[in-house]
Amino acid sequence: SSAASELPRPPLSGRPGRLAGPAEPGGRRMPPKKAPVEEPVEEKPPTPEPPEPTEDEVTELSTGLALPLRGMDVRQIWEHDGDYDAQVKLLVELLGLAEAFPSIPQRNIVCDFYIYNLIQAKALCLEPRQGAVFHAIMARVLGMMRCEGGEEKSRPQDMPCGTAECFQEFQRLLIQHSISSPPDRLDIFRVSEAKLLTDFASVTLFKHFLLYQFCINCSQEVQTLRFRQPLQRPLPPPDLSTARLRPRPKGWRLKGQEDACGGDAAAQGGSGGAGGGGEGAGGDADGEEAADGAEGKEESSPEEQEIARVVAEKLRETEAALQAKLQAREEAFREKLAARAADPKAAKGKK
Repeated sequence: SSAASELPRPPLSGRPGRLAGPAEPGGRRMPPKKAPVEEPVEEKPPTPEPPEPTEDEVTELSTGLALPLRGMDVRQIWEHDGDYDAQVKLLVELLGLAEAFPSIPQRNIVCDFYIYNLIQAKALCLEPRQGAVFHAIMARVLGMMRCEGGEEKSRPQDMPCGTAECFQEFQRLLIQHSISSPPDRLDIFRVSEAKLLTDFASVTLFKHFLLYQFCINCSQEVQTLRFRQPLQRPLPPPDLSTARLRPRPKGWRLKGQEDACGGDAAAQGGSGGAGGGGEGAGGDADGEEAADGAEGKEESSPEEQEIARVVAEKLRETEAALQAKLQAREEAFREKLAARAADPKAAKGKK
């Protein structure tokens, strides 16, 4: 029995060399399962590296200077040249000045400061990248001038940074970006451009340093005054039932009547005799002058008469004062002559 157990057993199925699968309920055997086929894994292509930003898209230089405005931002602000409101709106959005300066007067002052710096950079024919670097330098100096934790009643000498410290920082940054020695120094500006920018900063920011420092650190006091202006209503018209007709002044005529009367007078003068013509003309002229004088007197208002009286009084007072000065000088001159005549030796010594 042990030998029989060691002999190989024949396969269970009728076909030699084939293993039978598990039996189905009907007695048939199931074929063996196929081995799973491994699908080839597709290798994903490597993601391309982002392109390096251009000069107008750089936000920080190799010198460590951060650019709040990029060159493309400066170009966009310059495109709105002449539209101050659009420039202010764009600058507030790019720099977030609404959060940095909640006070509207302070924000307006800072916007003016930044905009006029960029306008000067454009006037000097600088490139947008140079304008962005100049703006960053001026923004750094303005940040040094600001003291957020200080009290409003602090004196200028109590501020952490004064004029000397801020100018030294401005000078250091301008020189650092005017010499070609990368990466610590970059030749953003030429020497001539650096001199022009220094002159501009000297006559604007550093000339009014304390004023800028006060404006960005102290809130503006607002005082509202209200006035009540009474409305003057017109007076009621007078009662026309009591009106009287004013007499016309002598020599008063309408315009058409004046022309007609002038022609008649000329015709009468031409037909008159030669001897009596001169006398008649002289008499008419005297009459016209008298009529004009009478009209002037009648037409002068009480206000004009009062003004004439005041002017006359002032003239008399001025004349009296001048006359008194002349008399005093004349008396002094006579006293001096009398003193010289009384002491001839002193007069000779003076000569």
